[in-house]
Amino acid sequence: MKKKILFWINSGTMNIFGLAKYLQNDIDAEFFAIYDVTDKPKKFFQEQKLTNFQKIWFYHDFMQKKITQPDLNYLKEFENKYRINLWKLVSTERIFLYNEFHKFSTEEMISILEQECRFFENTIDEIKPDFVIMVRPYFHHDTIFIQLCKAKGIKVLDLDATRFPNRSVISFSDKKNEYDKFEISNKVRTFEELQLYKKNNGSYSKDVDFKSSRANVLAAGLEYFLGENENVRTHYTYQGRGKLEVLSNHLVDKIRIKVRKNFIDKYFQMDFTANRKFILFTLSVNAESTVLLNAPFYINQIEVVRNIAKSMPADHLLLVKEHPASIGRSWRSIMEYKELRDIPRVVLIHPSANIQELIKKSSLVIAIASSSVFDALFFGKPVIIFADTDFTMIPEIRRLSEIEKLPDVIRSELNRKIDPSNIEKYIQFIEKNSFDYNSILHGQEMQKFLYHGGLLVDVKITEKNMNVFLENTKPRFQQLKNAYLECIKKDL
Repeated sequence: MKKKILFWINSGTMNIFGLAKYLQNDIDAEFFAIYDVTDKPKKFFQEQKLTNFQKIWFYHDFMQKKITQPDLNYLKEFENKYRINLWKLVSTERIFLYNEFHKFSTEEMISILEQECRFFENTIDEIKPDFVIMVRPYFHHDTIFIQLCKAKGIKVLDLDATRFPNRSVISFSDKKNEYDKFEISNKVRTFEELQLYKKNNGSYSKDVDFKSSRANVLAAGLEYFLGENENVRTHYTYQGRGKLEVLSNHLVDKIRIKVRKNFIDKYFQMDFTANRKFILFTLSVNAESTVLLNAPFYINQIEVVRNIAKSMPADHLLLVKEHPASIGRSWRSIMEYKELRDIPRVVLIHPSANIQELIKKSSLVIAIASSSVFDALFFGKPVIIFADTDFTMIPEIRRLSEIEKLPDVIRSELNRKIDPSNIEKYIQFIEKNSFDYNSILHGQEMQKFLYHGGLLVDVKITEKNMNVFLENTKPRFQQLKNAYLECIKKDL
């Protein structure tokens, strides 16, 4: 009997669609797909002949904006049956929590939640897939989906990047149990050698450019404002996003960014030269999925800073560094920055400040979920983190789950000596369980080719254009395909 593979594909994961296309020539299995896409690309996926799917579903077809009386007993039974805390996921969803166009009521969120659960459960029960292929989830609904699949005993092959951009992993969460038994195969490098390794392997390629060109901005703007906007009617995620509302929000955003940046430039320090001990806290970007999904009780970062400041020894200051990527969220409000500035012993650090130099000078590095904590280990600095991340398996990573223990944990970590052998172990473990594939770069190639540099996802896609993209990046798809074939064959 043929195996069944279900693919979860959204606008940001065309690598999963391409993977299906290349996989079908190498494995005898039935393919199915759930699409989480907008209206314009939907037509392509309905008609495309590149990949042969036995059956497809469009997620938003099952999400009606009309509010119905929710079946709370069904949701309660769903939670109990699959051990999924639904409201914890929904209540921190960025679409609901950080939406400038529509304020979702409790009734709307519960209605959407019930429709999602019924759709996912019915679809999985209908086809009973042996494998599910997707990327690591970023929203509440794909998180519910992946947790449901795992609860039903379905093998989930989720793709994720590592802290080393040229390496990717599949089903990494399943491999964490092997970490304690893993043994180092060669000598332990010094901190200087580890820093050199990270410099050579832990930076984004020069080919990766996160800035949008003016040409992309113009092309995206013209396509959006001159085209249809059916998503407002068909997608709950687009509620309130009329063209006039989007335009006015864009113009206001430009002003916000300028005003807030002026405040940052005036009141934030570019460097810290005072002869004082300090703890470094790096802010996460608002609405960042790693915070929302992995540290839902710490999303109020001002309160986190306040708790750190009152928990640290009297001889320390707390340096709070803004994340440079926060410009993508129009920075934080001036009110938030003023609130941070008013906390005793807090010093605000400019987003452009040299993070490595700050780490070197610090006594301790703390973050909710940030690569700064990982970076700090390579400089022998103790760290505290609030989220469960891909690197919390390292013994030197102190994950805090109970805030009332923070004063004791800070004092304990200030006296910790970092063992480079544990960093060495993590590196070797990643090297063994990862494969050569730069998902960041591949994703950017996709954004540039299909989505005007990532500025607009609701675009028309033709089979010709898709085929060109698949052929142009064929070497990357071959890397991806080979890695997935190896994983699938292990379980056949």
